[in-house]
Amino acid sequence: MTPRDKTHIWARTKRYLANPNLEAHHLAWSFALGLSIAWNPLMGTHTGLVLICCALVKKLHRPLTFLGAFTNNPWTMVPIATASTFLGNVLLGRGLHLDLSGVNWKTIGWASFTTHAGFDAAAVMLKPILRPYLLGGFVLSAVAVPVGYFLMLRLAHRLRCPKPAPDTLSGD
Repeated sequence: MTPRDKTHIWARTKRYLANPNLEAHHLAWSFALGLSIAWNPLMGTHTGLVLICCALVKKLHRPLTFLGAFTNNPWTMVPIATASTFLGNVLLGRGLHLDLSGVNWKTIGWASFTTHAGFDAAAVMLKPILRPYLLGGFVLSAVAVPVGYFLMLRLAHRLRCPKPAPDTLSGD
């Protein structure tokens, strides 16, 4: 293993983003697409959507697309779903008040997704928050494209610009 291989993951990431052979706008679009997929409210479709996009779009930088999509992970899933639901509720004119009193979270399990009766029961129970969640999620997914694009474009340009040499003061 060479010393270059032992560098920290952030150093390797910076080296990758600063690679002059990769166009900055391709890096930015790749990350933006992944970030948009991360905010997609259809749970369980994220990896499949990234794989389909990577197969269909040749100029995507796959690692950045996956990185963007996997910002939705077990640690961030609840905050993303919460933000989506609250935004959807606001867009529907309901304000920030969500009535979750009719949701019995303990009854949602495998049977809710594997049996017709269980799915119907879960759908009835989650109906008050399903529309706001889907609306907010799709809106945030659309907003994630320009936000992710400009953040990654700025980062790529910033890592590519040469750093000025420190001024040395001579004591003449």
